[in-house]
Amino acid sequence: MYETIQMMGIYSNRPRARAISYVYLLISGLSRYHTCSSFFLTYSKSAHNTSNRLFGHRQIIQHIHQRHSTKTTTNLCNSKLLDETKNINIESAKKWTFVLAKNNAANHDQTLVDTDARIRNILVCGDGDLSYSAEISTELDALGIELYATVLEDEETHNKVYKYSSLNAKIINAFTQHKVLFGVDATTLLTYFGGSNNATTFDRIQFNFPHWRGKANNRYNRQLLSEFLRSAATVLSPRGEIHIALCDGQGGCSSTTLQDWKGSWQASMFAAEHGLLLADVSPYEPQYNLSSHRGVDRPFNLGKNPKMHVFAKPNGVHVRKDIQLCCRHELHIVVPEDQPDEDNHGIIICSMDQILAGDAIEMIIQGIVPDGVRVEVPARQILEISEADGSLQKVAVFLIVYCSERYPVTRLQADGWRELAEVEVEKYVPLRENRRGRTVSHPFPYPSLHPEIKYRTTGER
Repeated sequence: MYETIQMMGIYSNRPRARAISYVYLLISGLSRYHTCSSFFLTYSKSAHNTSNRLFGHRQIIQHIHQRHSTKTTTNLCNSKLLDETKNINIESAKKWTFVLAKNNAANHDQTLVDTDARIRNILVCGDGDLSYSAEISTELDALGIELYATVLEDEETHNKVYKYSSLNAKIINAFTQHKVLFGVDATTLLTYFGGSNNATTFDRIQFNFPHWRGKANNRYNRQLLSEFLRSAATVLSPRGEIHIALCDGQGGCSSTTLQDWKGSWQASMFAAEHGLLLADVSPYEPQYNLSSHRGVDRPFNLGKNPKMHVFAKPNGVHVRKDIQLCCRHELHIVVPEDQPDEDNHGIIICSMDQILAGDAIEMIIQGIVPDGVRVEVPARQILEISEADGSLQKVAVFLIVYCSERYPVTRLQADGWRELAEVEVEKYVPLRENRRGRTVSHPFPYPSLHPEIKYRTTGER
């Protein structure tokens, strides 16, 4: 058996030869348990589409299955398999992307990507029946990328729950660079990979469609997401990325109303709490067997627009505006009746025009926040406030927004910036005393900012 497979080129550098060898390996290894006909149906259903898309073995399966529609336990010999595949048109489809997200848009051909941009290893967490890892294993091996495929269940339980557990594990373990690890809790990864002398860090850590076991509300799924992000950050390389596939609306980063945001899993907020930025969001179309629905072996519905969310440490990552996380607060300034003299900072911000413009306020606050946080003043208003003694006082109200452009924004940090802003602005103009010290808002996605301003000013959604 070994000599036959070696002759067919399973260790060959030629991808097509290796793919053909795999089909033969699987047929030969499982012939005791499956007929040719039933095996091809089984393998087709298990959807290991990397070989399908790269080397066309779906066509191989369908073509040979037509020729062997009656049940038989006879193995196909090497020459027979090669004859069957000789005249089949091998189609090439788009590959999975195994370069860092910031390099992805610039170069789609992974063979031409700078080696510094390509990941060196990938950790897949909670991989259902291991279908995803089995799917990408061939391409990863061709690119020289190590794969660690992990599931929560121990091996015995996993084999009982998932029909294709053993088959998928064999596919993955056939590559010397790849490993299948059972009994790995994605929320405590440092336990498995954080040894003091041989710690392993990863360039990509991926969790596709995480979900709390059984029926669960958002509270438990948010807890799972938060604990996974915290755990993954401890074994992430400095340039590494965490990829999380979520169903439509679960991530919440594109929510245009606070109601939608509050109904989501608020992924970017939990990432920020663990020092991570939401670096990218893109459509995601899984092409593998979706087998784990609430911990049992059955498919699940992804909705219309599942998305891949990419998180990274703030090492030069620039977050596009439509997925930035923000916090906001109001700043109430008492408008003096008389124009003051220019102060020692050389800035006058107390005239009506300058207050309404808001540029000076924005400039002052921008100077006290960390590099990578963008300050916006998207709304301002002049009010006449009736004081307790019956007098009227003019107050300029500014809406101050802190945005996570290159630095994570959390509520705790933003409230610290709010305190500094009040101290700094008061050096130039007086603040309204009864509106000082009010905590900033909970974090929210930038796309909901202007609709919320419109709602608060006009009452319209």
